[in-house]
Order: sequence, then C-alpha cells, then structure tokens
Amino acid sequence: MFYVSRFKDIERREYECEVVTPLFLGGADPGKAELRVPPIKAALRFWWRALYGEDKVESMLQKEALIFGSTEQKTMVSVNLDYPPITPVLDMPSGKMVPVKGKTYKTSIINYLSYGLYEYKKDLKKNVYNKEHIEPSYRFKIVLNFHKSLEADVLSAMKVMITYGGIGARSRNGFGSLHCSDLPGYRVQSNDDLKSYTSFSKHAKLFNEFRKSNTWEEALSEIGERYRDARLRLEKQHTWDERKYIAMPIEAKNEKIPPDIKNGRHAKPYFLHVNKTADGKYQGQILFLPYRYKASVDDRSNRVDEYLAVCGKMNEVIQEDMGGIK
Repeated sequence: MFYVSRFKDIERREYECEVVTPLFLGGADPGKAELRVPPIKAALRFWWRALYGEDKVESMLQKEALIFGSTEQKTMVSVNLDYPPITPVLDMPSGKMVPVKGKTYKTSIINYLSYGLYEYKKDLKKNVYNKEHIEPSYRFKIVLNFHKSLEADVLSAMKVMITYGGIGARSRNGFGSLHCSDLPGYRVQSNDDLKSYTSFSKHAKLFNEFRKSNTWEEALSEIGERYRDARLRLEKQHTWDERKYIAMPIEAKNEKIPPDIKNGRHAKPYFLHVNKTADGKYQGQILFLPYRYKASVDDRSNRVDEYLAVCGKMNEVIQEDMGGIK
C-alpha cells in the first residue's frame, strides 16, 4: 500500500481514458468484466521495462522494485481508478470474414484475434463468448501518485502504454487499446542492441500507415488480417518450423503438432493496437518489438539469427500490405 502522507514532493496526475477496443479485464470471477488496478500497474511495469536502456536484468529489477514495489519493498507509485458503473457485454461483432487456407469456410478476424475467449456452441452454430468485456467508448480515470523524482519514469511508461499497448486479455492482439487526449502519441527511437527481454531496440519497427476507418472493428480487422496473412505465408500448411519463432504454443484442431511447439512458451513480438484519431476515426498499427531469442530457459543456444530472419519475412509482408514502414 502507498501512503501519500509519508512522503514529501508527491506528484498527482489524473488521466481520463477512453476504451477504444473491447477490454477483457476481470477479477475473482474471470468471466466477469471488472476494472482493477493490478493489471494496469502490471502493464505500466511491462512498458517501463521496455524503455529501460540496459541489458542488466538484476539492476533493472532493483530499480523496478524501487518504483513499483516488490514482495520485499513498498511501492513508490500508487495507481487508483475513478470510474462510473460498468455495463458488461458478452456479444462481440464478428468483423471481417476471411477464407481459411485449405478449407471451404471463412473465419472472423475478430474471432481469430480473440481465440480462447469463446467456445463454439453446436446447438447455436456459432461462437459464444464466455468472458465479458467493457465496451468501446467507456471512459474512466487512471490516477497516479508518485514522488517527483520518479516523474520521468512513471509518465514515460504511461505514455508508451497508451501509445503502443493495451490492458487486459489479448492486449497484444489489439484488445484493450485506450485513448487519452492528455497523452499524445509518444514515439520511441532507440539504437540499443537486442536485450534478453522485450524492449525497444534498433530492430524495433512501427507499421502505422494503415488506412483510417469509421469503426474500431474495421481498424482492428485490417491489422489483424495483415498479421494473420503474414504469419500464414511463412511456410506451407501443416508445418511450424518458422511459425514457432513468432509465438508458442501453437494450437490447431486435428493437427499433430510436435510437443515442444504445442507446449512451448514464447510471446509474439508483435503488438497490435488501434488508435482513435483527432478527427474521431480509428487507425490500426503494429509494433514489432523483438528480444534476444532462446528456444527455452534450458536451451542456451543462440537462435537470434533464425528468429530475426523469420520475423524479417513477416515484416516484409506487412510492409507490402501496408505500403511502407515509418
């Protein structure tokens, strides 16, 4: 717990945030939609790490603990929420439908991106979401209290979270994107080498020349389709030698996937995000944020070259579809 009265020179910031894409955030009952502080603080931690300029994990963790707290140290930053009543929703618009390679049917890009948050009901012949979400256009406030010496760290993390990330389930797939008019787009440029954790480096790329759309569904469907298309074009159907470098585990019905790929753990280095523009429209972007890849904790072999080569193929396809990298 953070006690403001114990400190001098405390800064307070309030930011009104608007939900841009469906926000899947729950509490004790994971199926119920609920705004909670811990996931937001966790997102701030993640993006603070992404901005950290050195690959010295021990010193990074020490500074992170000083700012955000740990099991042994109290936090120097408090995060509170101020929000009106929530009307949770289960139904989700289907979004754009695209063909499934080698199949006679189509799939919804929105369903593709939210895989795992619904189940197929045979009697209804459709996917039914089992997790509620907070709808776009909902507004709430994030209230930050911190010592003024931490202002640069805390506000940079907040700006980057709003610009590139999201909160809640499937945030890397574009869900839980937020808009804050008090925090304009925050461009990060870095000449650092790859680190052992996800962070900005000279290899990072921002794909942001997608068209503007009238709805969040159109914007998210566009970048979702571009990501899916690039991933599927890496190699032939029923093979995962290259797709395993993008993300694991890989799941596919009626497929014999090697155990190390089916059970492996590797978060994809792509962050899909939807911005709400000044003219009230929606525009998607994809951030490529790689790290120094290893197949697993136990595998000390260097797989960076293969990893970057596969991601390079993905990036070329995304660039072609988008029209350029900015």
